[in-house]
Amino acid sequence: MKRLSPDSNRIIPILAAFALCMGMGMDRIAFGGPVDPATYQSATVCAGCHPEIYRTWLSSQHATAFTDPSFQLPYDRIRRSTPGKTLACERCHNPMRFLLAPGDPRAAIFAQEGVTCDFCHSVESASASGPFPRYRTKPGIKYGPRGGKPGKSFHLTKFSRLYIVSDFCGGCHEFKNQFGVSILATYSEWAESFYRGEGVHCQFCHLPQLFDARFIDPVGNKGPLDHAMVGGHSRERLARAIPVRATLKISGSEAVLRIQLKNELVGHKTPSGIPTHRLRLASTLFDASGNPIGRKDELIERVLGDGTGKPLEKPELIFTVAKEVLKDNRIGPKETREITQVFQLGNGKPATAEIALTYELATPDIAPGLRMIEIPISRAVIPVKHGVSAVIVALIALAAVVALLAAAFFLRRRVASTET
Repeated sequence: MKRLSPDSNRIIPILAAFALCMGMGMDRIAFGGPVDPATYQSATVCAGCHPEIYRTWLSSQHATAFTDPSFQLPYDRIRRSTPGKTLACERCHNPMRFLLAPGDPRAAIFAQEGVTCDFCHSVESASASGPFPRYRTKPGIKYGPRGGKPGKSFHLTKFSRLYIVSDFCGGCHEFKNQFGVSILATYSEWAESFYRGEGVHCQFCHLPQLFDARFIDPVGNKGPLDHAMVGGHSRERLARAIPVRATLKISGSEAVLRIQLKNELVGHKTPSGIPTHRLRLASTLFDASGNPIGRKDELIERVLGDGTGKPLEKPELIFTVAKEVLKDNRIGPKETREITQVFQLGNGKPATAEIALTYELATPDIAPGLRMIEIPISRAVIPVKHGVSAVIVALIALAAVVALLAAAFFLRRRVASTET
């Protein structure tokens, strides 16, 4: 009996998984030649050859785009109130629904996979604006940032420049509602920044292995394995992207805290995405014993309103009824934001200030009030520097003027005596 090659041992489980997914038996699958029917496949099929990519994608927000409670709760409220409006939601959160024929049993599988492998890698063209659908797909070809070698891969692969430019992401990360209000503007924020001119695209940060030198090495032939595509939900990423510096000075009866925030590495405004995301800058003064003697909070956010000046908090209302921008003090790419906080001092004497920067996301909650999940970004303790009082500054300035006048007087006398 002829032994199977190692490659055959690897492919057979994949074929079995594919057969199961398609509702076929193994006898329906032909061995020998390319096995790549022009149809869409579940991510579990892809896992057979790409276990690491599958594992990281499985932990991503793409994988849970449709099942995450933070989406499902507002989605369900829209579905019950105005069912027709949910189609726009599913265009990005359950895109495979629109690529299958009505009644296709795979719809239930793909709904559990959100933005799944075969959706992204079947896209042959995309638009970052305009009406839906913004993506055109073609099953049977796996498009990506590199092409395969004929006869060397399990399926047909094809290079597409689309996969290394931001236009690919813009189809979902840019959305205006019926009133013309930008709800999601991550793509346009990037497009208006200097990053676009420098050719730095979304994938550079969110899929960094794509730009690794090994990726274009024909010998190593390694591609991007990490498909988690983390962003604002990553504490490590945020801590590197938004450095914080500060000084604390006491002058008379005031404590002056000067804080500098810089959007060092984020290629769009921060925070971006749905306006329920925000930054909280909390500053607390402490005396020498560690007792708090003052606190100030500042929110860095984008707030949308209903057209009457009332802010909107629930996601379903933000998407469907927002008519105005009430506030937008977010930090742009490479922008340095100077924030000065002045504390009026009573009997307490400040020794330090603690500065905490936190990324806040609205909870997937049905509670009437807005409750936030907090992701700590950075925390710093700033020691006090005693400033010079205004009286002392005035006296020093007066002394300097007197010294200059005296020097001029003696210089004039010396010149006069020399001339005589």
